[in-house]
Amino acid sequence: MRRHSRLAGFTLLELLVVLVLAAISAAVVGGGAQSFMDRARYHQTVRDVASRLSQARSLCVQDGKHITVTYEPQARQLLLQGQPPLEIPQSLEVIWQPLLRDPQTHTGPGEPLFVFNADGGARGGEFTVLRSGRGVMFRVSWLLGTVEQIGVMGSS
Repeated sequence: MRRHSRLAGFTLLELLVVLVLAAISAAVVGGGAQSFMDRARYHQTVRDVASRLSQARSLCVQDGKHITVTYEPQARQLLLQGQPPLEIPQSLEVIWQPLLRDPQTHTGPGEPLFVFNADGGARGGEFTVLRSGRGVMFRVSWLLGTVEQIGVMGSS
C-alpha cells in the first residue's frame, strides 16, 4: 500500500520543471503582446490623425470659415478648434513642420500645422507619426485642400 501512495503525487523536480516552462511561456507571450499593443496604438493614432484632418476640412467648408489644426509638443496633443485634443502616445515618435504663425488666422495654443480655407484650399506644414523608424507623413494639397498620407522611413 505504501508503494501505491508514493506513485500518486508529483515530485518536487516535476513541479519545478512545469513552473519553469510556464514562466518561459509567459515571457514569450508577454513580449509578443507588448509588440502587438504598440502596433495597434500606432495604427489607431494614424487613423485618428487622418480623421481629424478630414473633419477639419469638412468643418471649414460647412461653416464657411478657416479652420486651424495645431500641435502642442509638450502635451503631445493634436488640436482642432472646438474638438477635444487628440493625445499622441509616448511610444510613438512625432516630427512636425509648423506653419509660420499668422496672428489673423491663429490665436490658440500650439504650433499651427494646417489651415483649411472655406474655399476648399489649404496650406500647411507636415505632421509625421513614426513607430520603430517607419511611419506616415500627413500634408495637405494647397489647391484642393485634400489630406495626403505618405509612407516614410524616419530617423530611428
